[in-house]
Amino acid sequence: MADMGRLTWPVKRGDDFLRIVAYITIATILIFVIDISTPLGVMIWILYLIPLFLTVYLSWKYAPMVMTGVFILLMCVSLFLSPRDISIEFALIDRIFFALILMISSFFINDYVSNVEGLVSSEERYHTLIDWLPEGIVVYRPEGGIVFVNPAGIRLLGDINGENLTGSDITTMIDPGVQELFRQRISQAALGARMNLDKIRLIRKDGTDVTVDMILGKVFWNKENAVQIVMRNSSTN
Repeated sequence: MADMGRLTWPVKRGDDFLRIVAYITIATILIFVIDISTPLGVMIWILYLIPLFLTVYLSWKYAPMVMTGVFILLMCVSLFLSPRDISIEFALIDRIFFALILMISSFFINDYVSNVEGLVSSEERYHTLIDWLPEGIVVYRPEGGIVFVNPAGIRLLGDINGENLTGSDITTMIDPGVQELFRQRISQAALGARMNLDKIRLIRKDGTDVTVDMILGKVFWNKENAVQIVMRNSSTN
């Protein structure tokens, strides 16, 4: 099947997950060591925001909350281990204020992660629906050719697995007598118009012919304009 341009989680593979965890762990340890080595008045603990924001790249939605708890615990420990240059009461007020900032930040990060999970779930359901549609779906760019074909479209276009369709110009598969009309409809659809083409003869990749009805409309694909072509076999109608 052609490239589906899927929305995916920022970290997909196990080694990526472990790499991000390693970054968070190393950053947390370094910040803690520096914090307990510097006077109480030096607000090194602000740097805990760095590993906190790294949790957005983890596929565990509770990571921001858990790491916020870890950072608050470490700040409590450093309160007693750091050299004192200010009163412990003043240092405690500073840390309480920053702990509130950490909790608010973790709430927004968790909300963002939940939204991304919802988008990923919706995108997976959408692609499942597209894959099972009986109509052929083709996403086409005049300057880049075919960028996506669903399974029904692959069968209509006469390819075995769709790999040879990616980047190809569907215009070359249209009956030469209506190719100019097809280009005009593509141009109009790219501008936002909804276009219909009935009884169009396609010369398939395997050399056979099929007659299809088409509906053309503008879509966005990978942040660029494209034309979606919905095809239904009308040869048996």
